[in-house]
Amino acid sequence: MIDQNDNTITKQLNVAAHIASQVLEHRLKPLGVNRSQFFFILKLHDDPGVTQDQLVREDSLHQSNVNREIARLAELGFVDKQQSDQDRRKYVLRLTPAGEELYPKIKAALDAQEDALAQRLAAAGTISRAELLAALRQIALMDEQ
Repeated sequence: MIDQNDNTITKQLNVAAHIASQVLEHRLKPLGVNRSQFFFILKLHDDPGVTQDQLVREDSLHQSNVNREIARLAELGFVDKQQSDQDRRKYVLRLTPAGEELYPKIKAALDAQEDALAQRLAAAGTISRAELLAALRQIALMDEQ
């Protein structure tokens, strides 16, 4: 089938993101988390005590997605969710001991993913990792226009 839009940036970004997400999902599956959840383990390890509201604001995430994934991680025993003493409408999040134990495994899966992506970039020989990240950050600024 002929795709008249095959050589568009939009199509190739979408295809690359889809494939990279599938590969990451495969790496995370043995750990019992998915590509929507691993991010929260990393964030809560790096910033224990963050609120759900902060996750939404700082990372441009949708509130319902954060609520759903945090609830699931709490059910799995990886996240402790407590009402804030300062503002009862907010929840403070921390990793449980099981979540802390999971962190290095998730980090290793992410590092393997980053290495694989860097190898693909090197094989293409046209753009460095730093240049790609800079370009993607510029694309992400489209939301501000």
